[in-house]
Amino acid sequence: MKFDYKKVTEDFLSVLSERSRKIISRRFAFSKKRVETLEKIGSDYKITRERVRQIESDGIKKIKKNINGFKTKKEFEQISDFVIAELEKNGGIKRESLLLESLGKEEDKNYITFLLHLIPSCERFKEDSATHSLWTLDKSKIAEAKEISQKVIKVFKENKVPLTVSKIAELIEFKETLEGLKAIMETSKKIDRTLDKKKFGLIFWAEVNPRTVRDKIYFILKHNKKPLHYKDISQNIDGLNKELVATSVSNKKLHPQTIHNELIRNENFVLIGRGIYALKEWGYNGGQVKDVILEILKNRKSPLTKQEVISLVSEKRMVRESTILLNLQNKKMFSKDDLGRYKIRES
Repeated sequence: MKFDYKKVTEDFLSVLSERSRKIISRRFAFSKKRVETLEKIGSDYKITRERVRQIESDGIKKIKKNINGFKTKKEFEQISDFVIAELEKNGGIKRESLLLESLGKEEDKNYITFLLHLIPSCERFKEDSATHSLWTLDKSKIAEAKEISQKVIKVFKENKVPLTVSKIAELIEFKETLEGLKAIMETSKKIDRTLDKKKFGLIFWAEVNPRTVRDKIYFILKHNKKPLHYKDISQNIDGLNKELVATSVSNKKLHPQTIHNELIRNENFVLIGRGIYALKEWGYNGGQVKDVILEILKNRKSPLTKQEVISLVSEKRMVRESTILLNLQNKKMFSKDDLGRYKIRES
C-alpha cells in the first residue's frame, strides 16, 4: 500500500512554531542524512539538551492533541491501520529496521519513524546489549521476546547447526505463529538468518556471518554440498563478498593462493584430489592414499577385494584407479590372503 508519508508529516508540522519544526526536523533527519543529537541542536540554539528534548516532546504532544483537525487525518488513520496490521501479523512486535522496510521506501523511513511516534497503540523500545530497537503493540511482549530468544539460543548451542523456523518452534514448543517466532528472533542481536535466508543460527557462525577466510571457505563448501577445487572456492568467495555487508574485510579480494594456504593449514578441510578439498565433517580424513587404505582396512576388520578397496577409497579421495593400485603394492603395509584379497600386513 502506498502512502505519501512526507505530505502527512509536513501537514502535521504546520501546527508548530518555526523553532519546534526545525528541531523535530533535525531530530528525525527530514532534510539531512543523519539524526542530529540533542547536544548538537542545543549547542546551536544555546539551550540545554534537556530543553531540546522537551521541545521535541511538546511538539509531538501538540500534534497528537490536534490530530482531528489536519487535512491528512484520514490518510494518517490508514497509515495507522497499516502499521498495526503489520505488527499484528508479526505477533505484535517487530525490529525497527525491518518494520520500516516493510512500510515504505528508503526515502520514506525518517517520515515513517516520526509518524510511528504519533500512533497511540505503538511503543518503541530502544536497543540494548542483547536486543535491536523495536516497535510493539504491547510492552509485555518485550520481556516475552527476550525470554523466547534465550530459549532459541540454548537450542542452537545444543544442536550446533542452523535450524528452520518450524524446527525451532518444535524444539521450544512455541504455540503461536511461525511469523511471530521469526519476528522475535529478528529482534535478538545474537541470532540471525543464514546467508541463504532459509534458516536461523547464532550470529558468529560461519553459515550466518562469515568473517574470516576460514569461515568463508567453510560456508562455500557447506553451501555447495560437495568437494571443490581451491580455485573454484576462490571464485565463489569473490561472489560471496559482494553479498556481504560492505566492510574492508568483506570486500577485500582474496588471492587463490591465500585460499589454498588456509585450506592446507586448517584441519577442518581435507585434500581429496589435486587441489580439491572437502569438509572433514563429511567423513573425509587427512593423509596420503596409503593412509586412507589403511584406515578402511582397519575399520572393515576383514580382507577386501581389489575392487572393494578402489570403490571405498574413491569415496574419500578423487584419485585415479592406478594411484590406488600403486599404493596397494606397498608390501610394508598391505598383503594378500589366499583369495587375493587385501589386508593389513601383520608385523
